[in-house]
Amino acid sequence: MAILDYLTNFAMNTPLKLYNKIGFGLPLASFFMFLAEILYPPISKIPIGESPQTRFNKYVNDYNQKKKTDIEQKIAIVTGANSGIGYETTKALMLTGHIVVMACRNETLAKEAIADLEKETGIKTCEFIHLDLSSISSCRKFAAEFKKKHNKLHLLINNAGIMACPYMTTKDGIEMQFGTNHVGHFVITTELLDTIKASAPARIINVSSMAHASGDFNKEKILDKSKYQKVGNYGISKLANIMFTNSLAKKLEGTGVTANSLHPGTVYTKLQRHIPGSSSSIQQSVTRALFLSPTAGSLTTLLLALSDKVEGVTGKYFMRELEATTLSQATNQEKCDELWEFTEELIGKSEMNSDTHSISIK
Repeated sequence: MAILDYLTNFAMNTPLKLYNKIGFGLPLASFFMFLAEILYPPISKIPIGESPQTRFNKYVNDYNQKKKTDIEQKIAIVTGANSGIGYETTKALMLTGHIVVMACRNETLAKEAIADLEKETGIKTCEFIHLDLSSISSCRKFAAEFKKKHNKLHLLINNAGIMACPYMTTKDGIEMQFGTNHVGHFVITTELLDTIKASAPARIINVSSMAHASGDFNKEKILDKSKYQKVGNYGISKLANIMFTNSLAKKLEGTGVTANSLHPGTVYTKLQRHIPGSSSSIQQSVTRALFLSPTAGSLTTLLLALSDKVEGVTGKYFMRELEATTLSQATNQEKCDELWEFTEELIGKSEMNSDTHSISIK
């Protein structure tokens, strides 16, 4: 369905490009983007062209053909790997010979997922390390434990997330969506950067969302409970994912490490659990029929993780396996630097009584 992919991306990119150029009309641009997004999944299920499973297999097979000349054992981390897109991503990485560290909060669910993956693939290269992205200390502990076990990291896929939850804070007092989706991944990424750089060529992939276009990096909206909006703050966290990616790409120039972000599509996963009515059997049946499957949702991640087509590409945003347009704020270097500094401040305040130092890339 390559033509459909191109047409849908065109329909979503064009309104955002116009908004970026003229500076107003974001609600109208968002409407057309949303319309194109919700029409894509049911149309894409028409059995014309390659199926998502065929495309999934192609990424795996193409990589396996390439790796015949590369005998180094590759190591990957996937956050939120026990279900949905993360599960499918992990499966593909196992099938391509990677050692995959499943970074999840729930050990029972993670080990059940590993057992299922081993049964599906016949491969036993997946391991579990506990990670709670809503806890900075857990993120640091995860990174330390990983480095005890491995001295290389070729692929970091920051996939986990929380969406549209009622107002709550992380263990460190940070608004939950921003703290989990951005700050937690910021901590593990920066803690592991030396290992990643020592493994170059290596790739960092941040799973964002088209919802970033509804976001606005505004500190008050993150810090002030009275300004909290479930969907709006989700958009802020997803915008932060892209801004963080672009900062990484700039800071890592010349190191052999690339950083890219993506929108996976509207996928049927547990991410929607905080949306009213999502737990009803009728609603689940409707969303399963109308949304993309996790296999389809994993394809853009697999492009960025496994394909030669993006070798050396960095600081870009993708959707439907194609480069796409972001909100102009996401590429504003001054704003990106401000986000980085703000994130360090939040981390520093939460660890004021520890010996933690400011995070930097050398």
